[in-house]
Amino acid sequence: MHRFLCALVFASFLLFVRDARADEIAPTLEPFDLREKASVELKKIVGTLSAADKKKLTGIYAAFHPESGDPFALAACDDDGDYVVVLSDAMLRLASNVARAQSQDDAAGTRTVEDYARFLAQTQVKGRRLLPPPPGTFTSDVTPVTYDDRLEEILSFVVAREVMHLVAGQLVCAHPTATKEAGDTTWTAEEHRSALANVATIYPGQPGHDEDAVAHVLAAGHMELGALALLLFFEQYEAEPRVRFAPSYRELYPRSVARRAAVKSAAEHE
Repeated sequence: MHRFLCALVFASFLLFVRDARADEIAPTLEPFDLREKASVELKKIVGTLSAADKKKLTGIYAAFHPESGDPFALAACDDDGDYVVVLSDAMLRLASNVARAQSQDDAAGTRTVEDYARFLAQTQVKGRRLLPPPPGTFTSDVTPVTYDDRLEEILSFVVAREVMHLVAGQLVCAHPTATKEAGDTTWTAEEHRSALANVATIYPGQPGHDEDAVAHVLAAGHMELGALALLLFFEQYEAEPRVRFAPSYRELYPRSVARRAAVKSAAEHE
């Protein structure tokens, strides 16, 4: 009996270690870390703009909405008249989840990104915190090493796509300035209402925005793989016959299959 119990404990320990190792593959980041990474990527994208566009968008910064269930990204003006790219915490978390899924696919040739899209389409409920991939998703014996790269690429593409709306002049902010106020990174309810009022005039955007966005992603030193992973996620999401919840990011843009083809073509010609 004693030997049996010892064997059972040892087996459970091995199972725990194996599962822990799988679940620790590319561990997800905390919201503050994801916000910091998004801000860094916006600065990189701005650094790739022409001198004239940099001047036009002087002082542009990233602000964050605490919405935890609805992934969205918006080009907007803040209440001081400055240019801003707004990302919800749900969008940051989605970027992290897709990057983690793609890193496993990179390593093992699996289709985790599409599996996650199916799972989220069938289970996500409006008003609830965005669900991560289900337990047991990350079980590859091959350790992925591309999580950080894919995450940076996804965030870079998301912010670049919003910047393209501003570069195109689809939204003109009243008083852009390089001087920032202490509370600028806090996105208020009033600022959000104002941003939503402009949605109809900004989205889905002019033809070429995705191509231009990925060109700036490449110029910032990234590859297009993260952008393709994010768009593959939404392409699969859109293909699902039953969707319980439609993310705002998906609602604002054209079909992801066309966007993904545009990104692929643009990257091939760079």
